[in-house]
Amino acid sequence: MGAARGGTVESNAVAASDSRRMVEFDLMRGVAIVFVVYLHAWFSPWAVTPYRYKLAVQIVHLFAHSAVPAFLFISGYLISRDRSASFAQFLRRKVWRIGLPMVVWMAAAFAYRAWYLGQGLGWPIWKSLLLFDISGQFYYLFVLVVFYVALFPVRHWPAAWLAKLAAAAFVVNLVAIAYYDANNPVGDWATLAYRNPAIWVFYPLLGLWLGRRSEDLRVSGGWLAAGLAAMAALFAVYLVRGEKFGDYPVSYFGVTVFLFSACAVPVYAGLARRVAESRWLWPTAAPIGDLGRYAFAIYLVHMPFFVGYVTTELVSDSAVKDDYWRLMNGIFVVGFVSALAFVLVVGRIAPRAGALLLGIEPAPGKKDARRTREAPPGPPPEAYPGVRRAP
Repeated sequence: MGAARGGTVESNAVAASDSRRMVEFDLMRGVAIVFVVYLHAWFSPWAVTPYRYKLAVQIVHLFAHSAVPAFLFISGYLISRDRSASFAQFLRRKVWRIGLPMVVWMAAAFAYRAWYLGQGLGWPIWKSLLLFDISGQFYYLFVLVVFYVALFPVRHWPAAWLAKLAAAAFVVNLVAIAYYDANNPVGDWATLAYRNPAIWVFYPLLGLWLGRRSEDLRVSGGWLAAGLAAMAALFAVYLVRGEKFGDYPVSYFGVTVFLFSACAVPVYAGLARRVAESRWLWPTAAPIGDLGRYAFAIYLVHMPFFVGYVTTELVSDSAVKDDYWRLMNGIFVVGFVSALAFVLVVGRIAPRAGALLLGIEPAPGKKDARRTREAPPGPPPEAYPGVRRAP
């Protein structure tokens, strides 16, 4: 993700990274953060919930569970462009960009649980803090930090080496997911499973490899068609397993979910690139790209403050409380809109604080956005014909 603005942090960031903004990543972030909040608004259907709503939720879940993989893919791709002179310089930028907002909002969630919810200061809440479980979304930041440290030394490896590393990561990831799929982790085991880098490792390495292979993410029509066909086949398998055998996966811990996301993430990147380059589609999609700038901030704050406190006050005991579908979607809409409103207001009235404490990214200049969307295609690289190099 982008670098924080202000002082030496900003100047170091500009010097140490490729400054060309990739609008397709803003689009992917914008869609992904909507899915993340939707997942966190979800709760198990009631026995009386109509079948059509249960099925709709399962379908949405399959697509929504590619959101965190998309974030990790983007991070891996951007690490490939990092030009930090040393790990210390890289770490300083990430401390400001990721570490400080993470500490601030984990501390806020800790205080909310300890005092407002009355959970006190006993071992359970400290355990949650140590496990990055003080609020459900923070596991992602633990995994992200692990991959930052692990991928920095290999970020400039030749693409051929990274292709082999990504292939090995795919196997490790698949085996780890299959293990959890077969054993259905619960309790502390499930908490630790979410923080196991092995269930996420393929996505950042795929991004890192593609970042070294090409300057952009133009994907040929043939590769997009193949990816979409694979997604359709996996979607069918997912529904058959769930509807015929009652075997819908739990969260990310399903082989079909993993394989679907592994196909979907590069397909989404290629589609987002095409949208960003289209003079007809871009005006409609631009607000989603703008939302992408606030994705990290929304990720940090949406629980437990907006999907939590705000939705409890405004939705949980409202007129929709006896209707599962309306209640769940009400929690999503109110939680998302209130979280977005909060980060927009902070970013507008205190942009420096928004960047420093929420990780809000600066708006791209018109020249930068235009250059990103209008860069002409180049010849396909030898080893991966689906992705084209920029000249």
